[in-house]
Amino acid sequence: MNDTNDCEVLPWSEQAAKTVKPLLYICIIATIIHVLFWIQLIAYPIVRQWSMQWLYAYLTIDLLLLVRFFLLYAYRWWPTCVPYFLRSIICYCEAIFDNYFNLLQSYILLALNICRYLQIAHGHNVYSSNRYTILIAHFLIYFLPLFGHIVAIKYSWTVLQNPPGDACDLLPVSLTIRIIFLLLSYFIPVILTLVFLFLSLNYVRNTDGIRTQEIVDARQKYHRQIVKQSGVFYSLWIILWSPHLLVFPFYYKNSTIGTIAQLLNYINITLDPIIIAALDVRFLQAWQSTGDYLKRSVRLYQAVKVPVILTSTSTDSSHQKK
Repeated sequence: MNDTNDCEVLPWSEQAAKTVKPLLYICIIATIIHVLFWIQLIAYPIVRQWSMQWLYAYLTIDLLLLVRFFLLYAYRWWPTCVPYFLRSIICYCEAIFDNYFNLLQSYILLALNICRYLQIAHGHNVYSSNRYTILIAHFLIYFLPLFGHIVAIKYSWTVLQNPPGDACDLLPVSLTIRIIFLLLSYFIPVILTLVFLFLSLNYVRNTDGIRTQEIVDARQKYHRQIVKQSGVFYSLWIILWSPHLLVFPFYYKNSTIGTIAQLLNYINITLDPIIIAALDVRFLQAWQSTGDYLKRSVRLYQAVKVPVILTSTSTDSSHQKK
């Protein structure tokens, strides 16, 4: 029986430390890439647009997943005695927020595709004309999954896994609860996302009633752009992100299968800003401006450095003649 006043140092076990080390390296690389991405966002107003709020919400969740990983990694290496009550809170937070943040991303991308379809089909800016509706959607997306996890814990629909020296995890207690988790966290948002993506592409492809060839060509060009962007992003997203949500109701997080799913998930987090920046012309322009600035700085540095060398050389020569 645990004493609530008891405290304990909780280092990683040897096996857990080996398991988590590849994740640490991937998260360090991911953090560098995300920092560079957000620097572009701060530096260039062209990419700070209200219509990109769902993408920024998605990337913010990426950052929160990275922050979560580093905090828990440091907590395991922190040689401090932690009281039992605080250990329990940290353990539940560790178990909840991994699944919670990943669940958020699936519904954020669903909201993105719904807004994209409404913009394409109705030809107006839904972000300016439906601001309150979008704010309510943000609130529901962030609140309902967290509320669902709390209810599942309260009614013992999930059980806390807390092996000594390893990560905490929540697992559903029955097959019915597992199926419900899969439906709500994966199949419903993913299927609806693909439906709205298909509707958007179908509407762009449809040229009935359009007699001007220029408009038809513009639509075809936009169609190819949408296909390229959406195809690349969602293909990588489903391949790298899906295993995590498909696995978590059935397997412990740091099991062999769970570790592979986590690796793929963090690789997806690493690639997210690269894919978004590469597929959006506004970010390409921002990266190009940054590259041009760095080239000018290097040239200016070299131009200032050369006269200094020449001056010192000519001074040495004059001394030798004397």
